[in-house]
Amino acid sequence: MADAEGTWAQPGVHVADLDDLRDAAHDRAVLSEARVVLARRLGVPPGEALQHLIWLARDLDMELSEAASLLVKDGGGGPVGAVAAGRRAPRTQAGTAERQAVLSEAEDVLRRVTAEDTAGDAEILARVPDDPAARAVLDGALDASAHLVPVRGPDGDVADFLFVDLNDLVLDMFGRGREELAGRRLLQTDPGAVLSGLFDEYVDVLESGTPLERSSIQYTTAQRGLSRSSRMSVRCVAVPTGVCVTWRYHEREDRIARRLERVERLALIGFGEWDLATGEAAWTPQMLANYGLDPDQVPPMPHDLPKVVADDDLPLVEEAVQTMFSRREPVEAEHRVTGRDGAPRHLWVFAEPVLAESGLPVSINIVSQDITRRRGVERALAETRRQMLKQQERMAQERRVAVTLRRAILPDEDEVEPLPGLRIALRALAAESTARIGGDWFATRAFPDGRSLFAIGDAAGHGLPAAAAMARTRNGLLGLTCTREPAGRLVGWLNELVSSMDPPATGTAVVAQFDPRGRVLEWTCAGHPPPILIRDGRAVPMEVVRDPMLGAVPDWGYMTITTRLSPGDMLFLYTDGLVERRDADLDERIARLTGILRDCATQPESMLDDVLARMEHDRAADDTTLFALHVE
Repeated sequence: MADAEGTWAQPGVHVADLDDLRDAAHDRAVLSEARVVLARRLGVPPGEALQHLIWLARDLDMELSEAASLLVKDGGGGPVGAVAAGRRAPRTQAGTAERQAVLSEAEDVLRRVTAEDTAGDAEILARVPDDPAARAVLDGALDASAHLVPVRGPDGDVADFLFVDLNDLVLDMFGRGREELAGRRLLQTDPGAVLSGLFDEYVDVLESGTPLERSSIQYTTAQRGLSRSSRMSVRCVAVPTGVCVTWRYHEREDRIARRLERVERLALIGFGEWDLATGEAAWTPQMLANYGLDPDQVPPMPHDLPKVVADDDLPLVEEAVQTMFSRREPVEAEHRVTGRDGAPRHLWVFAEPVLAESGLPVSINIVSQDITRRRGVERALAETRRQMLKQQERMAQERRVAVTLRRAILPDEDEVEPLPGLRIALRALAAESTARIGGDWFATRAFPDGRSLFAIGDAAGHGLPAAAAMARTRNGLLGLTCTREPAGRLVGWLNELVSSMDPPATGTAVVAQFDPRGRVLEWTCAGHPPPILIRDGRAVPMEVVRDPMLGAVPDWGYMTITTRLSPGDMLFLYTDGLVERRDADLDERIARLTGILRDCATQPESMLDDVLARMEHDRAADDTTLFALHVE
């Protein structure tokens, strides 16, 4: 016989804790699945799909987990018009083998020139007379400029050049300026002069006097195992003492051009210009790609532009062109073209006329952006939203059915069957959120021999499945009571019934039989929070045998606990909706409830009112059922 004043302190995890963990894991799994489903529909990465799911939930005014559940239940078909961005990762211009070859060749040059005797360099520099022509070149240069004098070998040929002076604008590809380069040899500091052939051209300028001018060359040099490349412009002129070289690296311009190309490629933005005087068109490669043209094709002029757009969009484009020329104002429009792959593509276009002093347009600037992916995502999102709304309506209908079923199955509080020897008070509160209506149930039955049965339980889950499981569980128990078997045997049979349900179901329950002649209570707990006994101003959770919840373990033999009650005792039964909170420990909540019951009024109705007022439970999250039974 179990001690009625024992405590529910068995080691292990409470079933309610397991339910909470299972719910949290379920929410995470649903959210992860919904993200994958939406990513497949929209043709976007999962991270972007998650952001769209958040926006959808906000747009539909629902919780993220609810929106994810709707999306998963909808089935998640394939893509609905969404397309990939049409971009590929860029490749570096020079491979590892090419860079290694440049370094190897530069190192050969450096080994050769470093081996040469430089002991006489200072003497060569000391003999260089003042050269006004060289000084004028350095002072007047707008770019980096250097005055070089030749270093001749034993045979009289020019073996190298020495830096006599440099202007303040000099900064070579390794960041060295005037102070680091003055007095040093050209090839030792910049072997690229040999690799590019410039050294031989400097020698030719020195010997022939013919100026050298190269507007744009690809220049590569190396130093200390590092290579640098850039386009450069160079000019070399002869002066009385040697040559003056003026150069400019186009690294900054090239960097800007590369950035612009990346912007075009990543954003699928193209730029173009029409010269109305010459009839010529200059379009960037991305502009051509947006209109499905090959790089070698001639771009259409403004009046020919309608010929390349989709037939349905012709009136829109023709009107935009007419407006631009007649009103001489910028225009913008969206139209479709056929891409290189034959698929339709959406372009957003902005064009503006450039006017001469006479007010007539002389050229047209045009920008286009391929927004096909965006439109595809928008269509897919719109379709997804429509399907989610339909699914939401279906679920709302299920909830209405669940509410109706709950009302039909459970009697009203004032219609509860009286039980011999007990005074009963009951509160059965459905969740305020219809989406969270669960499977709480209660049952009472008086037998002809004076004994009675009362029970409280909770079918796992929410909505129509939980309501259906609740109805079958409660009705099954009431049907089994005709056998007059002990509570443990009844719950064992009830467990088999719940285990065989389709779809599968689980739940918790406390089933008790009371004999008023000896005030003996025989009861069984199937994974349910323990009843609380209030006696002589004390309140303690009753000790339970830790039998599993219904439907969890088939063929389980449930124990029947026998507790002898006394006149004036109060039994308090409840469902987890009263004590469960995600931000609190279940044992702490049960201890709080026990303390409240210790201080509550001794009348059943007043006791239930006090508990509901002081427990601060979440009415929106779950159903809540309370049973108070006073032993007479």
